[in-house]
Amino acid sequence: MVDDMLAFFVDQTEETGGNAHTKDFQGNLKLTKDNIKAIIMDVMFGGTETVASAIEWAMAEILRSPDELKRIQTELNQVVGLTRKVHESDLEKLPYLKCAIKETLRLHPPIPLLLHETAEDSAVAGYFIPARTRVMINVWAIGRNKAAWKDPNAFRPARFAPGGLDSAVDFRGNFFELLPFGSGRRSCPGMQLGLYALELAVANLLHCFAWELPDGMKPSELSMDDVFGLTAPRAERLVAVPKPRLLCGLDA
Repeated sequence: MVDDMLAFFVDQTEETGGNAHTKDFQGNLKLTKDNIKAIIMDVMFGGTETVASAIEWAMAEILRSPDELKRIQTELNQVVGLTRKVHESDLEKLPYLKCAIKETLRLHPPIPLLLHETAEDSAVAGYFIPARTRVMINVWAIGRNKAAWKDPNAFRPARFAPGGLDSAVDFRGNFFELLPFGSGRRSCPGMQLGLYALELAVANLLHCFAWELPDGMKPSELSMDDVFGLTAPRAERLVAVPKPRLLCGLDA
């Protein structure tokens, strides 16, 4: 069904002047209709499922930690106030929210396993790896490595705050203990767009609403099990009850 839908859109583009067999920028490689459909699927998958899963994990971790929720909402109150929603221009003024997002990406990377191939013979940690070997990088395990992180399985956004143990660690590929977007030439090209969507969505969810777990559930009772796959979404969908916080309409 999805394949048929994509084929329809590609055919429409061809009919209106596009060409599914146009040469690329080097002029020596042709894109077939299947190539174009695969690229569209990559964009759709990379820009929807991963961000949606990360939003759900961030909300679950924060709701499971009432003190962190209070600290983030206090920051939002001070920076944004209660008379409007969070705007894109506010995000750089919300450092602790960014710490919570970074901690979420450490514990729940959008893609838990990265697939690479060695370009030449290599030696890593005393192991010989021949050229053209497929290598799986377990980003999920790296983010929970006891040798790299204190209390690796605990949600501690303050570790990334100024003065925190890991305040200098960044996730843009320069620190191999935190690789939610990969590193080098094979890093995620949509990192900045994904971060923007993730930060803005979580900021507005926490700013516009007060949240309670259903049926008197305690934060400690919230399941944090995941499902292994190309992504690692929650095993149980997050269910929470919102109550408006703003002193105005949500369209402000």
